[in-house]
Amino acid sequence: MSRSARSLFKGWIQAGRGIGFFVLLVGGCGVLGFAIAWPLWFFATSQHTAYTIFVLCLVAAGIVALAARGAARRRRAARDSGGPRRSALATLLAVVQVVIVLAGLWAEAVLIVRRIWLFAAVALLAWAAVVWALGIARRAAKARKQAAVPAENKGE
Repeated sequence: MSRSARSLFKGWIQAGRGIGFFVLLVGGCGVLGFAIAWPLWFFATSQHTAYTIFVLCLVAAGIVALAARGAARRRRAARDSGGPRRSALATLLAVVQVVIVLAGLWAEAVLIVRRIWLFAAVALLAWAAVVWALGIARRAAKARKQAAVPAENKGE
């Protein structure tokens, strides 16, 4: 076999490997997606109540994990003197904002399910305005880091 035929053959093998890897990657993703989705679908359709409880427990665990991560970050941030301290008002506003977001989502879902479109649109606008205003108030309530006072150079 000549040198040019070998290089052409190697090129085709390399292209085949690349295409084969891509096909295996797509197929593997499909198989993995099916392996995850099918048991969940079967569980959701056969045991409605148990699936609902399971999903709510997962959501609660996620919220607890996020709260624990936030507490750990706040604990580390308290030791870091370079960053601004978070005020109690900013924390309170954040909690109020989360509660209003959750209540607004619930209210919107109820209005949409009951097909009260006009109230749903008005409530969505009012809810978004309140959440936006609380976000502005929360950013304003955060403690600001004191500006550094530069040293005076009187020798110049």
